[in-house]
Amino acid sequence: MAYEDLLKSVEESAHEKELELRDKAASSAEEIRQRAKKQAEMVRRARIDEAAKSVTTERNKLLYLTRAENKELLIGTREAAFENAFRDAEARLAGLRSDPEYPAVFERLVREAIGAIGEDAFEVHIDPQDEELCRNLLTSLGVTAEIRASLKTAGGAVVSLPDKSIVISNTVESRLQRARERKRIEIHSILSGD
Repeated sequence: MAYEDLLKSVEESAHEKELELRDKAASSAEEIRQRAKKQAEMVRRARIDEAAKSVTTERNKLLYLTRAENKELLIGTREAAFENAFRDAEARLAGLRSDPEYPAVFERLVREAIGAIGEDAFEVHIDPQDEELCRNLLTSLGVTAEIRASLKTAGGAVVSLPDKSIVISNTVESRLQRARERKRIEIHSILSGD
């Protein structure tokens, strides 16, 4: 019986060892599963974070591009409106000579140009249509100047020294051009926030 008891004891001991090994294996397997689960969660979060960063970057890029396109479109639209306004002004000013107020406008333009020249001897360049008006104006002002009907203009005059060292352009077109440049600078300043 001692042999049988010994066998039984060995079997029980082996069975206990087996159970102990199985418990250890199950515990190790559970640990491995938990670690794998944690690692999988970390990988999943990293990928989600990476995807979120990628989406944010792409969204910001698209917003930037859209804003740039909108700004370009706005500038283009404003530039077109600006150009249309000046084309309309040019068209209206083309008929200035037929306006009953034209002689007063012509006088103001010539007086400004003469005042800016600051010399006694000068030439007044005008459109041939304004020759009589200019002669009458210079006579009424008591000014002696050489009149040259050599311009094609909607109105006004160019006053210069005979040697052309000083030239003052005060025509409708030159005034409109100066106004265009001044307004373009103002509009650019407004658009750029300066």
